Amino acid sequence: MAGSSRLAQAFYRLYFALGIPALVWAAPRLPLSFMYWVARWAVMVPFNVVRPKYLRAIEGNLSRVLALPADHPEVRRVARRMSFEHAYHWIDFFRWSQATTEALVAQIAVIEGAEHFEAARRSGRGTLLLSAHMGNPEIGAATIGHDLEPVHILYWRDRFAKAEDFRTQMRLKGNVHGIPVDASLFSVVPALRVLEDGGIVAAHGDRDFNDQGWPAEFFGAPASFPPGPFLLAAQANALVIPTFFLVRPDRTFHVIWRAPLEMGQGSDLKARARSAMDAWVRILEDVVRANPGQWYTFYPYWTPPTASG
Repeated sequence: MAGSSRLAQAFYRLYFALGIPALVWAAPRLPLSFMYWVARWAVMVPFNVVRPKYLRAIEGNLSRVLALPADHPEVRRVARRMSFEHAYHWIDFFRWSQATTEALVAQIAVIEGAEHFEAARRSGRGTLLLSAHMGNPEIGAATIGHDLEPVHILYWRDRFAKAEDFRTQMRLKGNVHGIPVDASLFSVVPALRVLEDGGIVAAHGDRDFNDQGWPAEFFGAPASFPPGPFLLAAQANALVIPTFFLVRPDRTFHVIWRAPLEMGQGSDLKARARSAMDAWVRILEDVVRANPGQWYTFYPYWTPPTASG
């Protein structure tokens, strides 16, 4: 085990010291097909070999999504496809966040539900774009930042500081401004101000980072979801728009904006947030079921927080 850990740490150090800077430089300059080949064979395949527990976790999660045994060939196929899609996600992020607005917008092949986003912005109210770790929401935020107005994105700091530095640099190129959050209530104050001023905040709604989530049934079993985005929107009286930026087989993008989640009225912020979260979970389940190979989950998703530590 100790040897495996040392090998993994050596892999991480090499990747973040040399790999990421090289990919950032190469992504907008070299052919996209070649960059995908590099991401697949020079990054993801070695990672799966060094850290096989993550691939096993992916298979366990997809087993429930696909309603098949974890060792079923289809589960294994989709799991490996998802791991490769995650590697391609970084190439796309590095490439298109450095592109011109015209080039980026040209990559969007389908826009579904644009009327929901447009109506939200015309309303003058703050808009919280709620997405998931799937497809490429980073490119979605950059598209809006490039073409329309600044986007402020909530994020938990990556345990690898170098990775976070590069992600921040790429976001800023797309007029996307990060707001780091943690367990402190004060960390969301900047986001609250953006929403109260009628701006755009983006957040993920599918991962409980601090074991303080609310339970909800997801694919037939209880899972934990972060209440923060919903409480924030209720406090700011903001509109919550479920947003997905998916990747098509030809590597162009499919944007989905759903109707605003029903937040209800009244002073009970927790009840309003809970209502919106329940609606979100049903939408997320539908989108994940239709696109299982684009939902990036590298940890056992249905493991109770108290059991996973």
